[in-house]
Amino acid sequence: MIRTHRLPLAQLMFVTLVLGLPGLPLAGTIVPEDDLPVTFRAGMLVLMGWVYLGIVRFWRAATIVHEDHIAVRRLFRTRRTAWSDVLGIGVEDDPSSSRTMLLDREGRLFALPGGVGAQPAEVRAIKDVWVRSRGEGWTAPAEGFVSAARRRASAMVSAVFLTVGSFPVLLLVGFVLGDVWDWDGKGVPVLFQGIGFVPVVVFTVVYQVAVRRIGRRDTADMP
Repeated sequence: MIRTHRLPLAQLMFVTLVLGLPGLPLAGTIVPEDDLPVTFRAGMLVLMGWVYLGIVRFWRAATIVHEDHIAVRRLFRTRRTAWSDVLGIGVEDDPSSSRTMLLDREGRLFALPGGVGAQPAEVRAIKDVWVRSRGEGWTAPAEGFVSAARRRASAMVSAVFLTVGSFPVLLLVGFVLGDVWDWDGKGVPVLFQGIGFVPVVVFTVVYQVAVRRIGRRDTADMP
């Protein structure tokens, strides 16, 4: 192993406090409240569970550079890619982003975690190891291959943004309609009772639709 890249402790503590602390009093308020529908309470617990899993992911996430491969550690698994299977490493095309992206031979384009993109010197060091270790048989990927990988990565980002945005929008609509129609605890429509499950459903649907559309486009682009 050459080096492990992880977020600084100060950033990890900040994320933990900002995302984790609000959930504790919220859970203490919602769970024992008998006037709230069971579906609503269960959905909110599911939503908070995803938040805390996200916090754990921040703590586990790391990019580990070895002489013969690079390892990307996430929440439940560590993805190891031999340097010969890496087709590209570089900063994301979006000018507003500093993420460092890796493209592998299977067409997966993903960000290297651990704050790699925050330090240009670290990015150069990783690329130097890759160039030195990828072997003589390495060839640059075709433009169509790179474009397809970018479309798939974009689909994931879009699904995440729509997932995160769906919850506050639906919550605001629920507050407005509840005030207008004077809903009581048992009279809340099922859609708003299960508001905590909405992000999970939205992500699944949006991502699957996007992947299928991209797959059809890639097929149409094939000679």
